Amino acid sequence: MTIELPDVAHRPESRAEQTVTALDTRVDADWALHTAVHGAHDLIAENHERRARAVHAAAMGLGPAGCAASAGVSEALLASWRAKSPVFDAAMASATAFASVEKVATPGRLSGMSLGLLLQVVARGTAMAKAVGVVGLTAEQLRRLRERNPDVDQLVRAAMGQSFSRRAATRGKRTSHYRLIERQAGRGRQG
Repeated sequence: MTIELPDVAHRPESRAEQTVTALDTRVDADWALHTAVHGAHDLIAENHERRARAVHAAAMGLGPAGCAASAGVSEALLASWRAKSPVFDAAMASATAFASVEKVATPGRLSGMSLGLLLQVVARGTAMAKAVGVVGLTAEQLRRLRERNPDVDQLVRAAMGQSFSRRAATRGKRTSHYRLIERQAGRGRQG
């Protein structure tokens, strides 16, 4: 995905802020497109898409935490899917093996996908110490990367800024979020 932002080229922090916003918008757009295709929110179809995202993340070299975050689920749910579905488990194992054999991701380094995932989870309020673990880094590795690469530093700062803005906007407010879903009649129960 190429993001063209010529009007802010002179201000790297503005470009970084817009890039982080675009990542969040892309996720929202993906789910809006999912709903458009299925006519109503279909939990079974959504879970199939989430599993495919987890397999993609595994093929890109991410571990269980990164695969779960990429799919938008908890590690416990990802493990449950693997335990209940031999086909999904085999797909995850194959994707993980592919990433290892093809050296898709070097341990301790970020790919474009893992950087995007790191920025998304930080912008949504995940503590940095946990966020680096999601993409297989340590806080020290990220610190060194930010020192060496000003673009990555600006992107991480923008994600942290969005996180602080979101927290400030919701401070003192207790809100509940519910999703309405429709289960297809005649289709078996699936996690």
